[in-house]
Amino acid sequence: MSYSSLQPTSSALFGAETNRNSLVQRIVVWFKERADLYRAEYELNHMSDVELADVGLSRGEIHNAVRHGRIV
Repeated sequence: MSYSSLQPTSSALFGAETNRNSLVQRIVVWFKERADLYRAEYELNHMSDVELADVGLSRGEIHNAVRHGRIV
């Protein structure tokens, strides 16, 4: 069993709920989360329209689906 002091920040870089982590750890987590979001958008943007339709998305919905987990 391993323990990690890194907690997901849910996009709150300076949130009070993450006061146990150092500022550097929170910054690293924040950048990793942004890189993961960018990678997901990149992969979806490089799918064909047919593939996107198969997963229930259109090109205009990619950003909101990745960033907010919903289609607006």
